Amino acid sequence: MRLRTIMTIIFCLSAIAPLAIFWLWPQSRVLDVELRDAKERHMVIAKNLELSLDRHYLDIIKTFKYFVKDFENTSNSEAREVLLQHVDIKHICMVNSSSGNVVRSISSLGHKCPKAVESHDLSWMKKQLLDNNQKTVVTGVVEGFDGTNVLYALYKSNSSIFVASISTKYLMDIGYQVKFGEKGYAVILDRNGNALFHPKHDWVKQRANLSNISPVKKLQSGEKGVDIFYSPALLEDVVTGFTKTKSAGWGIMVGQPVSEIFDKTSAVKHTALIVMGIGFFIALGLAYFASKFLTHPIEQMVLSMRRIGNGELWAHEKMSEGRFPPKEFSDARESIKTMAAKLQENIDTISRHAYLDGVTGLPNRECFRVLAQEEIEKLSISGSSGALLFLDLDGFKQVNDVYGHRAGDDLLLAFSQRLHEYCGIFMKRYARGVNNALTVLPARLGGDEFVVFLGNIAGPETTSEFAEQLFSKVFGKFNLHNGVSLNISGSVGGAIFPTQAGDFDELLRLADIAMYEAKNSGKGRYCLHKDVDDYFSDISISEKYNTA
Repeated sequence: MRLRTIMTIIFCLSAIAPLAIFWLWPQSRVLDVELRDAKERHMVIAKNLELSLDRHYLDIIKTFKYFVKDFENTSNSEAREVLLQHVDIKHICMVNSSSGNVVRSISSLGHKCPKAVESHDLSWMKKQLLDNNQKTVVTGVVEGFDGTNVLYALYKSNSSIFVASISTKYLMDIGYQVKFGEKGYAVILDRNGNALFHPKHDWVKQRANLSNISPVKKLQSGEKGVDIFYSPALLEDVVTGFTKTKSAGWGIMVGQPVSEIFDKTSAVKHTALIVMGIGFFIALGLAYFASKFLTHPIEQMVLSMRRIGNGELWAHEKMSEGRFPPKEFSDARESIKTMAAKLQENIDTISRHAYLDGVTGLPNRECFRVLAQEEIEKLSISGSSGALLFLDLDGFKQVNDVYGHRAGDDLLLAFSQRLHEYCGIFMKRYARGVNNALTVLPARLGGDEFVVFLGNIAGPETTSEFAEQLFSKVFGKFNLHNGVSLNISGSVGGAIFPTQAGDFDELLRLADIAMYEAKNSGKGRYCLHKDVDDYFSDISISEKYNTA
């Protein structure tokens, strides 16, 4: 249906418009006010909770440090009990960091330390201290020694680790105190997004992780504020104020169903009667103005956008401005131009990421598969031979572990540039005309694995020559950032088409097997797959070019 026809229908039905305004305008106005008030109210409650939880956390830290500092002189059981119960500390254990045995302990009434900490728990505690790079750490919520939800306070001192088991009772109590409306509620999360308190008891018991919902994502990215999102707990939209404690990093959300706010607007529907007369005249004016002034430029923009959708990204250039274009239309035209430019940019970016490896710029696995299969089809038609070489850097994992992933990425980039340059030189050396010229296709499969496809080879000796020179022209010494200098060797395996394999997948599999044969033979070697005629014998060049 054309826009002019729609404008005519709007004119005929203009008398109905005031009825729609009658129901919509006053409710939306009141709803905006109620939503604004609710957002402010929820944020105030969340801020108050933040202060209380921050104070509780600091009390935990101070009490824990007090006991750790004077661990052997805490004989006053009555004073000790008061201090421990004040911050919900069940017990504090002094654990040998090597054996996990509990050397000494103090406990609140009714709680006991275990005799030893399991090795996996001990390793986890050490990692918590190491990851946080500090002596005192309060962990996220976990299952405690007694099977209940607890937080652990950890402190490293020489050969011992002090472990305090902290109950979440205070967090549960303060969470239950937040009640307003019919379904208003609070949620308290640890710094990992796990539930410390939630109206759904099963979620607390299971320490459910809520990192996938919108306000928690914003909390973990450092934001504070108000959000409206679909609550999986209430199964409806909720407006929530969210913030995070400064000291512990605990997340706080105070929410209320949007439906409760909607209900408050029903009391003001009668005020909409005033709008009926205004809406009638507005409808008449809009229909007349739209049919005379708006139709043509809108039709032009719709046509341009349709063409852009069909791939003509520069169709907007054909739009005419008109004599007196409204500013909104000019802005819309500029927006269409910006959208077309952004679409082109996104198409270019998607194409680049779809076919090229993000670190090295070489073709990725899928791109290499397509290119290699095309070459294999050409070789099958012409009856020519080809080969696939599988390259693996020796000791690359140690580079990442010792020097970091930045150095690893720099090494991969430098290696790929050297490989790409060598492939170009080798291909030019064997240029034999358009129809039978040697083709060389390098790519990165992933990790430290690279592949090279050779097409139109004269024989296995071409493959051997290419592989042999890899060790002198590609593998070797690499100078990376921060003065890091590495001597990198590799293992290379090869397979011949069509003698050994008739399709890409089989060719890649055999080359991979051959590469592992080379690696198992001492690294710094090239091996051709063994299941082949006698003249396709293994080629070892470790003595001449071994850089391991």
